[in-house]
Amino acid sequence: MVQIGIEHEFVFKDSNGIYLDFETAQFPIFQQIVDAFPYFENDDEFFECKSLERRPKRCYVEGFERYDSDGQLVETIPKGLEIRTLPYENLDDLLSEFTNSYLALMKITKDFGFSPLLTSLHPFKNNVTLHKPLNQTELDLRTPEALNIAINALLWHGLHVNVSIQGYTHEQMTDLVHKLNYYTPFIIPFSFSSPFYEGKLFEGLSYRTFKKANKARKAAQLQNRKGSYVIEFRGYDACGDANLMKALILLVKGLVLDKTLHKRALTQDPEMLKLSALEGFENQTIKTEAIGVLEAVKSVIADGQVFEELQRMLYTNDSYALKMKQSFLETGDILQSISNRYHYS
Repeated sequence: MVQIGIEHEFVFKDSNGIYLDFETAQFPIFQQIVDAFPYFENDDEFFECKSLERRPKRCYVEGFERYDSDGQLVETIPKGLEIRTLPYENLDDLLSEFTNSYLALMKITKDFGFSPLLTSLHPFKNNVTLHKPLNQTELDLRTPEALNIAINALLWHGLHVNVSIQGYTHEQMTDLVHKLNYYTPFIIPFSFSSPFYEGKLFEGLSYRTFKKANKARKAAQLQNRKGSYVIEFRGYDACGDANLMKALILLVKGLVLDKTLHKRALTQDPEMLKLSALEGFENQTIKTEAIGVLEAVKSVIADGQVFEELQRMLYTNDSYALKMKQSFLETGDILQSISNRYHYS
């Protein structure tokens, strides 16, 4: 039995057209939005409390948590708001819950004058500077490498797919992580949606993937969540369409169920990830491997309509990133190019 849950991060602009990030977003306002989001009974059986939550919710403030000298959590520097779902066997049930949460969240954020932006990496800033220096307690909480990753994570956003498989051992789940390590560069171009950086066009399709290629944080990681092994796949860019989101999830599900693809990698391949980020399916190696993945996944996932659309995207190298680049070339406006891109309802 395969169960899947997802997490998706959302970035916003305010009514004045200001991109809300680690410098311009105010934690108290974001917390008010989360406080207004509904609580569902028994969610604490599946979720941990995030930030300053008293009860775990399906929406929370995502960002970099700050602590005082006594180690008490005092605030979260927001990079946005995150929606998470319960784990499901049925993907339609998963997407229904996600859509309901999205609509509820957008109704609340609209009252604050916020509107969502579809981006997977900050399109204007390439570095994070904290207003308040880290105290010694905060420095001691993480290794220097983990601290650097946590701070720089304020710049990127995406879709996370969480997979658990009943009865699978630690060794079996680890093998699937190694499988995802290898095949990640060949499935992520379907999700690409970050063609901007430092206020200009990236030559490729996903500056997020390009920037993260050499990072220690892997695209797939095995975690223990409340006693269950869960693979968290973090390779995808942000996704603005319900049908595409279903397809992206099915790709991961199909990869973990498939028994014919035998290549593995202990770690992700930075150079292959960069090649994927730059060229997508225009690159023949990426395209050939992706065709192989689609054929394998089609044999275990019966959804012809989804795979017809993925094949169309593969053979035309279509993506949100391409549409955003075209919009920017027409308007010269990055914010306009990443606005009004969500179609879940």
